[in-house]
Amino acid sequence: MPVTAAGGVPETAPPVRLAVLGDPLLYTRSPDLHRAGLAALGLPGDSEAIPTRAEALAERLHQLARRGFLGVNLTRPLKEAALPHLQRLSEAARGACSVNTVGLDAKGWWGDTTDGPGLLDLLAALGRSAARERAVMLGAGGAARSLAHSLIEAGGTLVVSARRPDGVAPVWRDLPRTRLVGWRTPDERAALSEATLVVNATPLSGEEGPAPLAHIARGALILDLNYGAEVTPWVRQARAQSLEAHDGLGLLVHQARRSLALWFGRTPPLEPLARAVGWPR
Repeated sequence: MPVTAAGGVPETAPPVRLAVLGDPLLYTRSPDLHRAGLAALGLPGDSEAIPTRAEALAERLHQLARRGFLGVNLTRPLKEAALPHLQRLSEAARGACSVNTVGLDAKGWWGDTTDGPGLLDLLAALGRSAARERAVMLGAGGAARSLAHSLIEAGGTLVVSARRPDGVAPVWRDLPRTRLVGWRTPDERAALSEATLVVNATPLSGEEGPAPLAHIARGALILDLNYGAEVTPWVRQARAQSLEAHDGLGLLVHQARRSLALWFGRTPPLEPLARAVGWPR
């Protein structure tokens, strides 16, 4: 799947500086992926993880721009908080009301989202076709909307489970083949029983999980966007029940690859990034 470049650095540029921002930023493999991508592209540079609160984001971006950082990836809770601080947004970012990739260009900061395209790449790597997926999204935040836009554009159908469906309806009503249901309702249970893809786009990743595995169709693919040093308990339990399940590390690999392509105008090979973080696992 081609990627359109939104940035780039000349061959004689000084070492590249990248970062990932979020709050809390307790565990992240983004710097490892950035370093692996830079090495694969033959570019000197480094990356760091910088905890950043939403209210401190504007000053942080200005600080990093002054220090010569080329760009940053964003994670919770900054994907929506960044929107007012950017001069240029991609159509995908506008539609999702979310950015995870920022370029600190001297001509104007830009934002894009690689969440959704990264999901399509991951599904393809797992031998799945988004056009044939009947997906259930658990959660309705910025990351969920980015994934949803790409799934729908690829031809899939979607049910979104939200704690307050009426409250989020305005930002979801423009998506075709998408239906909102209430969290832990009979409608959610019915959707899970018919799903071919279930995505956890909430922070819930403990033993209880975001949805009872007994409600999920046996042939469904389970993706938990959370990740840590080990696979999440929900994924571990799903695998113990012979369900195909993956945590968020694979999506992170594909998101990062797309972000690197946006910054540099060249797509790094997948294998060095996957190897750097031990995916698949």
